[in-house]
Amino acid sequence: MSNKEVTQIIENYRPLKGFFDLTQRPKNLTKKEYAKILKMQKYLAEQETNKEYLKKFEPMQWQKMKELSADYQMIILEHWKQIPE
Repeated sequence: MSNKEVTQIIENYRPLKGFFDLTQRPKNLTKKEYAKILKMQKYLAEQETNKEYLKKFEPMQWQKMKELSADYQMIILEHWKQIPE
């Protein structure tokens, strides 16, 4: 992913309904890592609209989407979830 693509992904990010707001980049992530996470979120949101089709006609793809979603959730918990002191 080029620096131009990274910048474009970050600049075009808008919070998605039903997903965690990733507007603020954690300091421990590079811009490239951050852009990849934003791109992952967008992909998962797009696939959500195909959920029923995937379940019925593409069960292996549906399983991969569930695994990707679990990976995404772990990333969010690691980098965005604030643990109260």
